[in-house]
Amino acid sequence: MKTMLDFIKYYDNDIFIKYFDSSITYGDFYKYVNGIAAQLASYGDDGSIIAMISENIPQFIMVQHACWKNGMIFTPLSPLDSYEELSRKVKFLNPAVVIISSEFRDSFGALNGIVDGKIIYTDPETFGKIPEGLKNKFIKSQGIEELNLRKKPYFDIYRPDPEDTAMLVFTSGTSGKQKAAEIRHKNIYSASFIYKNWFDVGKKDVNLGIAPFFHITGLIFGISLSVISHSKIVLNYRFTPEQTLNDIIKNKTTITMFVATAYRSMLNSWSGIDDIKNKLSSMRVWSAGGMPMPVKTEIEWKKMTGKYIYMAYGLTESTSPLTLWDYPYNGELKIYKDIVSSGRPVYYTTIKRSRGGELIARGPQVVSGYYHNAEDTKLTFSRNGMKTGDICHIDSNNWVYIIDRKKDLIDISGYKVWPVEIENAIRSSQFVEDVVVVPEKDEYKGEVPVAYVKLKDNINPSDEIKNEINNICREKLAKFKIPKNIVFINRMPVNASGKIKRSDIHKILGDAQ
Repeated sequence: MKTMLDFIKYYDNDIFIKYFDSSITYGDFYKYVNGIAAQLASYGDDGSIIAMISENIPQFIMVQHACWKNGMIFTPLSPLDSYEELSRKVKFLNPAVVIISSEFRDSFGALNGIVDGKIIYTDPETFGKIPEGLKNKFIKSQGIEELNLRKKPYFDIYRPDPEDTAMLVFTSGTSGKQKAAEIRHKNIYSASFIYKNWFDVGKKDVNLGIAPFFHITGLIFGISLSVISHSKIVLNYRFTPEQTLNDIIKNKTTITMFVATAYRSMLNSWSGIDDIKNKLSSMRVWSAGGMPMPVKTEIEWKKMTGKYIYMAYGLTESTSPLTLWDYPYNGELKIYKDIVSSGRPVYYTTIKRSRGGELIARGPQVVSGYYHNAEDTKLTFSRNGMKTGDICHIDSNNWVYIIDRKKDLIDISGYKVWPVEIENAIRSSQFVEDVVVVPEKDEYKGEVPVAYVKLKDNINPSDEIKNEINNICREKLAKFKIPKNIVFINRMPVNASGKIKRSDIHKILGDAQ
């Protein structure tokens, strides 16, 4: 919070948040935060948990900082979760307050029956009208504003200790079970400082805040990086390639980070637009994390924009960054076995590879454990570092390549096969947009790989395309790695953050073509 107070003193009249046609200065933001902090103080004390369910709206950032002014613990929850998923999280947290963006009141209003604390609704259009196309797509109800958004010049601040818990952020973690990483103020500051200095982010930068704020990327690269660098952040409620392009052109954004699936979506939407390279010329850092980046996406993006997508690697448990590409980078694309490198270890961070190939990490941004979960904390964290659950390769120049998740290994007659190797081969087809490979039980071999393939737009499934994919696999892969079956699907199994989630493939099989 000291960082907040420092920059308010010097940047009172500078714009902090752009939300469609509206702007909020640092000074006004600070006064809104004071009003919300006073309201929240009526419902809890320092250490109380405040949960928030919303898309990327200004009130999200205000509530986060209002919590910290009270010494409270801010907990973002995804509005894309089902009611059952959210209700389990809320019961686990027992929050003093749950703040819900009002367009979700029909979906999550029943939480009132299981929450001992207060439910407060907030309107996504309080600080700016959402464009009709976006509104019609995502918002179906009238807004309600119950947050105290009267500007309050002063509120007696609680100064948290760096060791105090700042946020609880849910993650699938390294054992596959749902857990809440306990992120301390020191972790947030360390991660934000790393990004700021690595990419030389400053007051002149305009951050394109398209990564969801309920995900660690949006929380750190989006919000906290903007705060610590005194820069501007542009919000557009929820990512669409069309609105994103409008925001880049209008606001001359300079930096962003999101997932590979979003870059594919932008490529599909923008590649035919006249003078697209010039329209995107204000952007100096395109970055991505959370999932592997297909080689052909990097190549096509470089062709369209003239710039690489700077891959990053990190986890919720590392408060985002563990490795980043050198900046600026003008060399050849770093590839190992068709895997794009995630960069080199960031400042103050130690990365090593265990005997089994698992990446082990230590650094000031790495959390100490999971909230109320001693069992998984003991399994994941130790004096030697955090077990990430990711299998890696590290080259002689310390560039890191994430091979796959340890738990996703396919055991074919005793042969260990990484799904990503098969996926990268299939992605080389001219007809394939994306693919996910998962194991299927086999009476003879134990497990066999099955490929679920999404074709490019306007490409219809056919036996000829399936034969081409099989031929590519025969050419690039050992015989035992060739998928037993190829299934065409209309959409990829992605989670709330846009990352492909192999374990959810069977939930979308009704869409198989």
